Amino acid sequence: MVVGPGSASVNVQIREATLADAEPIWQLHNRSILALCADDYSPAQLADWVAHSTLARQQTRLQQHRVFVAEQEGQLIGFVRWNPATNELCSLFVDPDFVRQGVATALMDTACQDARACGVTEFWLDASLTAVPFYQATGWQPGKPMTHHGLACLRMTKQLG
Repeated sequence: MVVGPGSASVNVQIREATLADAEPIWQLHNRSILALCADDYSPAQLADWVAHSTLARQQTRLQQHRVFVAEQEGQLIGFVRWNPATNELCSLFVDPDFVRQGVATALMDTACQDARACGVTEFWLDASLTAVPFYQATGWQPGKPMTHHGLACLRMTKQLG
């Protein structure tokens, strides 16, 4: 059971992703961007962001990175991906129907625990403008403004202690 502050709880199972998860991850990724990031980026920017994401890229990332998915009753409702070669938290997305229910926090906590088990002491990421408040609320420290694939973002770090 995952309980988010000030929100309803959702029964979630988190597990390591498999190659069979590539297409649902890809679809969730794109749906989440289009639904949740429209206040911070233009329609053209959103279209470019989604166009950059392909099923083939998701398949490759599943083979090269550490990826965990959140499921509710067998439905994929979120995922997190981190790169052990660079210590970057690369992606954290939740289905728009499940935001603010603790799913993103549970996924991030899973990635942080996994990274600590691999000897990582610090994560970094380039947060979308949409995600900056979430990351700040969960202990990430803001750094300098960046662009990632032409999108304004903020470099952030988190000590994993």
